[in-house]
Amino acid sequence: MSFRGATLSDLELRYPFAPRSRKFFEAIPVEEGLSSREVLNQTQGRLMSALGRKRYESHMSELIEFSSFFAAALVAGQDGYLNSKFSKSEAERARGFFVKEGKNEKATVMSECFGVVFSAVEGGDGEAEYSVPFEGYLALVSKNELSKSPVWKLSRQALGNGTVFLSDNLLNDLFAACAQATIAEGARKLRRAKFPRQLAGVRDSVLEFVPAPRPRTGKSYGYVDDLLKHPVTDGRHRLVWLVLAPYMVNVKNLENEEAVERIRGFVAFGGETREMKRFIEYNVRRARRNGLLPPTLPTLKAEHPDLYNLLPKEVLAVEAAQKPPR
Repeated sequence: MSFRGATLSDLELRYPFAPRSRKFFEAIPVEEGLSSREVLNQTQGRLMSALGRKRYESHMSELIEFSSFFAAALVAGQDGYLNSKFSKSEAERARGFFVKEGKNEKATVMSECFGVVFSAVEGGDGEAEYSVPFEGYLALVSKNELSKSPVWKLSRQALGNGTVFLSDNLLNDLFAACAQATIAEGARKLRRAKFPRQLAGVRDSVLEFVPAPRPRTGKSYGYVDDLLKHPVTDGRHRLVWLVLAPYMVNVKNLENEEAVERIRGFVAFGGETREMKRFIEYNVRRARRNGLLPPTLPTLKAEHPDLYNLLPKEVLAVEAAQKPPR
């Protein structure tokens, strides 16, 4: 189909999270891209399907189907739980298209969607059907934060002469994992922009079906506020990923940038390196993506006694004073 001289290709329609797909969508006037009743209905259907509330049916109009993906991403970006469900659902839908692609087409889709050059292995069969330079593979895994899963570690891959080789099934799984991460991150970025008033009704109706978040406040995390007032030099890395990043993002509900700066202020007491800053940024994103919560003080003492023993005496003294007498 076309829009003012531009052509919507099969790749853009099947994989709307591809970079060139967004350029096409941005060329559509807001009134046509988000305001039509059909687009709004399709957007709501997309999100309700992601929440498991209805079966999704693709629209006969390619433009409406395409536009509803971006409209749904705008809504999903307003809530972490909804974004998680939406990105997973859309990644699975895209995977369904991907597995049906031809061998050379799969390599092209990977390159177009994720900016890393993949190649079909000529005459390859069995375990070696696709190849990618190991630098590109590492960049892809790192960008989409897949390294936490052992299956994507470089040491687990077939490697030869600086090239990673993948089977067809493994490539399918890699595509889905990268698609989910790309869609989720894209929706989070959209949250920073002004929310379109045209989507307010869809947002309100869909969020009614999003489970209420667990309570994340109270005295059980009070020790973290006290810890922030008494920086330490030992155990900073573990405190960042286990305690501080989850606390800032999922208890204090700070945006990533503010959470990073607050944690940097804590670690600066012992000196901050460029590697430490990257470590903080990674763990803030990780805590948000996975909905991590910090351990309570009793849990920290029971499961991480060595880290508990590094807490400043001032923090432990405050906690002890708050305990009711027996």
